[in-house]
Amino acid sequence: MSSPLIVASTDATRQLVMLTVEGSLSDAEQVESLRLVLPVVPAGHSFILDLSETTELGQQAIQALRSVARDAAGLGVQMIIVCGDLVRRSELVLADIDSLVPVVEALEHALPLTRAAA
Repeated sequence: MSSPLIVASTDATRQLVMLTVEGSLSDAEQVESLRLVLPVVPAGHSFILDLSETTELGQQAIQALRSVARDAAGLGVQMIIVCGDLVRRSELVLADIDSLVPVVEALEHALPLTRAAA
């Protein structure tokens, strides 16, 4: 099983931290690295998780993402998930992740939802 490539970037002007995940995200263990980011998101910053370049989202990974979204809410971190693929985005919505954090189609849809835009 290959590990996903995770690229992190920050934007101090927009006050956000963004992780882009490329490749397969198939199990819960692979999602754990995303959970580790939550405590280090600077106060007042939003956290955007871009899954548009994932090639697979396994059911275990989706449930772990739901847990990460729940943890973000508990820590007061505004999290937004971007997923350009309609099928994968539908899987996230069917897993009820959108009840915890916004799940949007494109980065352009996520930026207006960030704390800096509010």
